[in-house]
Order: sequence, then C-alpha cells, then structure tokens
Amino acid sequence: MRLDALLPRPLSPETDAESPSILNCLLTGIHLDRRRARALGWRGVLPSNQLYAAWTCRVAGSPHVYGLVFLNEHTDVSFLHGTFTAHVFPHAADSVLDKFPLQALSLALGENYEERMRNLSLHAPELAPFCMGSVQLVAALDGKGLSLSLAAPARYRHISREGIAARPSTDSGSYAAGGATGGPAGDTTGDTTGDAAGDTTGDAQAERWIVPPGGLECDVPAFRLLLPLFTTLAATAATLLEESPRLSLHMALQKPHDAAEGDTSPTLSLKAEMGTCPQPHPLAAFPGNGRPIKFPSLSSEGKILKRLPGRQRQILATPDAELPVIHILTGFLGAGKTTFLRRWLDYLNGREQFAAVIQNEFGRIGLDAALTRGETHVEALDEGCVCCSLADSLRPGLQRLLEAAPAEQIILETTGLANPANVLESLNDLSDMVRPGLVITVADALAWDEAGSGIGMAQVAQADVIIANKADAVSEQRLEAVLRDLRRRNPRAVIFPAVEGNITFASLEALHTAWLDAHSPPPSRAPRLQPFSAAGNINHSAEGFGSFCLTLPQVVSAEDIWRMVDDAGPGLCRAKGIVNLRMDGAVVAAVAQYAAGRLEFEEAPDGADERYMVFIGVNLSPPDTAGQGASAVC
Repeated sequence: MRLDALLPRPLSPETDAESPSILNCLLTGIHLDRRRARALGWRGVLPSNQLYAAWTCRVAGSPHVYGLVFLNEHTDVSFLHGTFTAHVFPHAADSVLDKFPLQALSLALGENYEERMRNLSLHAPELAPFCMGSVQLVAALDGKGLSLSLAAPARYRHISREGIAARPSTDSGSYAAGGATGGPAGDTTGDTTGDAAGDTTGDAQAERWIVPPGGLECDVPAFRLLLPLFTTLAATAATLLEESPRLSLHMALQKPHDAAEGDTSPTLSLKAEMGTCPQPHPLAAFPGNGRPIKFPSLSSEGKILKRLPGRQRQILATPDAELPVIHILTGFLGAGKTTFLRRWLDYLNGREQFAAVIQNEFGRIGLDAALTRGETHVEALDEGCVCCSLADSLRPGLQRLLEAAPAEQIILETTGLANPANVLESLNDLSDMVRPGLVITVADALAWDEAGSGIGMAQVAQADVIIANKADAVSEQRLEAVLRDLRRRNPRAVIFPAVEGNITFASLEALHTAWLDAHSPPPSRAPRLQPFSAAGNINHSAEGFGSFCLTLPQVVSAEDIWRMVDDAGPGLCRAKGIVNLRMDGAVVAAVAQYAAGRLEFEEAPDGADERYMVFIGVNLSPPDTAGQGASAVC
C-alpha cells in the first residue's frame, strides 16, 4: 500500500497538520470519477475551511447530513494521529431529533440551520450538540500504512438529575425551557418549547417539566447514525488505495465522573486498517478511561470482521448501475422548457455533473438546440415529434451522444406537443443503453386553464415533477389556484413553483437520488390500467396541430412580428425564431419568443446564421411577409 496514491508527496507534519490533507484527498479524489463516487455511496461533499478544516456530506442509506471537523493531530516516531469530530445533522422535521439534546433541537428549529450546516467551519462550536463521536486517521510517516476508526457511544445518553423545568413565557399558557442540563447540551434556555411539560391549561405558576428529575434528556443511537458515513469513508480509502482493509470492532464501558446512574453506554470503535499500522492496545481505541468488554470472538485486536457492517444494505448493486440516467423534460408550447433546461444545466455544470441533451422540435429548424449549446453536448432531432414519427431516431441519436460526450445524465427535451406516455414506451426498447430517470413537466402558470384537456393535461398527469413556471406573472391567489389544480390532476407529483425557470435544483437532485437509492422506479414508470374505452395515449396529430416556418432575411420590428402572430390566426399557440430586430435605432440578432399573449426578445446565440420564425398551432394561416415565401413544414 502506498499513501502517495492519495497524497503525491512526502508527509511533513512538522510544518503543518497533514491529516486534514489526507482526508481531503480521500473525499475529493474519489469525486474525480463521479460515477465511481456514486457507486461507493457518496451523495455530495462540501468542504469549508474558514476557521477549521471541515466537511459536510451526504451518503446513501441515510437521510441525514454529516459533518467532520478537524480537532487535533499529534505524531510519534512512526505515525501521525489526526482526530476529527463527527456530527449528525437530521432534517428539522425528522423525528430522530426528539432523541437529541434539547439544545440541538432548538438549533434545528431555529433560523439558518441549513446555512450553518453548509458553513460548518464557521459554526462548528455552536453546532457542538450535534457531535456524536469522532473519527481518527492514523498514517504511517513513511507512507506505507493508513488506519481509519470511528468511536462513538452505542447510545449517547444524558439523565437530568435535577430535571429541566419549563418557565412561563409572555404568552399565557405557554411554556419555554428553563434551567441547565448539566450535560453536553449545555444551556437550554433558548427557544425550545415544552410539549412534554404536560397540560398547560392549569395554573400558570405550577411547575411544568420538559424533562422530569431523573429523566432522559437525550438518548441518541450515535454509533448507528454515524455508521453509514464511516463505512462509505472506509470503502473509499480501500478503493483509492487498492487494498482490502483489516476490519475490527472494539467495545468499552465509559462513565464520566459527573454521570448519573444510567448514563453509562458502551462506546464502540470500528477500525479499518491498510498497510503498516500501529500495534493494537486494549485502550487505544477509546479516549479517557475506557474498560474493554470481552465478548465472543474478541481478542486483543477486537472482534475481527469480514466486511464493513451494514454496507450491503447501504449500497445494493443493480445490473444497470453503470448506465446513464435519462430524464424526460416535457411541457406544453411556450411553458418555458428550454429556459428551465438552461438553468438546470447551469446548476449541473457548476457542480461538475455534466449532462448531455437530446432536443426534439416540431419543425424543420431547431432553435432550442442553438440556445442550449455551450458547455453541454446537444443532439438535435428535428422534423417531427419524438413520441411518434421520430421514435426510431432515438437509438442512433443516443449512440452519437454517448460516443461524443459520455455523461451520467441525459435530458431528453421533447417538443411541446409530445405525450410523455408515448415517449416512455419508446424508451422501453433502450434499456440496454439508459436507465429511467424523472419525467419533468413544465406548466405555464400564466396560461393555465383548469378546464383544459388534451396534450397539456396528459403531460401533467404523467409527471414525477411539475415545474409551475412564470409564478411571478400571476397573483398569489391565482398561483395557489393553479397549484391546487395541478395537485388534483397529479397527486403523486412533486411541484416546484418557478420564476424564469429557476427552482432549488438541489431539491430536484435529492428527489432523484432518493429514488435511485431506493432502487425503485419513479411513479411515472409504474404500470397503469387504462379504461376499456381508452383508444391508446393521446397525441398531437389527433388534436390537429401543425406548424410552418418563415424565412426572414429582412430586418423586422416588434410590430412586424406582432402582425405575423395576429395573421397566423386564433389557433396559434407558439411562435419562436431568430430575427434581425430593429431596436432603439439599431439592428440586432435577437431570439423572438411568443406564447400566452406575451412576446419577448433576448440576444441571439453566437453562430446563429439563419433568420426565421416557426409558428405552431391549430388551423394556422401563413402570414403575409411582403414578398417572403412561407413554407409549410408539417
């Protein structure tokens, strides 16, 4: 084993602490290959180094955020020993918080809890109530050995001998925590309220207890909560160092000097060793005065384990795990699919999660592909709709895409007239190339019609995620009505209101990760029983949609385009293109977008040479363009 596979230089702890550098190389090195990092169980790592070397992360098999903070390092003749505090941050609504110290509960329910977690380096002291154990890193100074160990109580308990009384607040009949715990949670005189204090309808001066004398203030299964983090970290070290670790489990009884009866809980230590490591000592795994416990198969080296505990349950291999995921992005004409896609790609590229895109447009010329290209490889499938006439083009399109730019995720942006149910049927034949992702439907809050039917409603009904776009363009009351109707039409979907296609994309990523970790397909992939009267999935041809394209080499004004929109007829749903636009006395290349009665312009992308407008709708009439020909496409 050679440590220089992680840190390609000699260790020099005499100049600065080296254990944070080694841990950082473990966490960042594996993420150079995101697919391998995901297979090992990593779901995101965020380093911070403002005050302390610290990291927050998520791993498969756990809903919690974890934190590691560098505490100290010392060296002996042959090894350096680094210690990191290990934190567990449950979601504020997670019931496990009821078992945490009251001060932790108060912090989780307070303001900026998630922001403090993300900036753990700055807020480590105040987040100490979430510390449940420690991780020790031992490295051989000659680079020939590495050991990782987790030490945590089986149950982190504190019995409050004097109890924690609730004090009356300024509101009649309401109580807040008062008094001190005398334990690690410290002062609990903050915002914590006392539902456990009993009935508050009686005498306001009567004694109320949040924790009665002799009661448990906290009872956290600390070792079990930290285990997914440690096993992922140990598996990562084994992968990067290409060596199977020697695993051992140790146990000792520890009791603080000021502990009440019942505070004692065994402290467990799980160790993973690779290469040359220090000789084991009965108390080496435990700070303080731990007393080792003898149990079956326990020797001076601890109980020898064949595999990391819980690892098989945490990461279950699936036959298609190496295949890229394909998401379907749909939404009716003009809802804002491409705008949403561009925002999503910005998020993915910013996190080095590079995706590829297949774009399908209903017509001869592909504007959306021109708008999306940049850092992202885009494969355009034009001249029809992928849910019907272009179904056979998907396989060769995917092959070209994956050969040109291997990606973890592929986003198939369909035409606004595509029924995702038909697209899903096409993807069933591509299971050797891709695995199913989300069906995401962008709905236009401004143009939403509760009495609507047809393709737009079918898109909503099939979605796993609905983006209620243009939320800023309607009143709060109208937005709530739209959201209520979307929930009625698809109660399974997760709905995100959006402004100009922007949502909290981390929430979208977490949603998809949860489905992947559960090894179950999203709801859109679940089999559905069709009524006997159903004659197959609805498609746009049955509704009479068509399109035509006008070439426009001449300079046009906004008024000219409004005239074309009006001349196209009342059945027009969408118009878009790139034109030479006269604006403020100058002529600029501009993207023109019309939908739901609104006409908007933005700067055209570089390299866009053609000038045209595409019109999509029902029973359209090609406008008069003063000598320029109009050619029908569909």
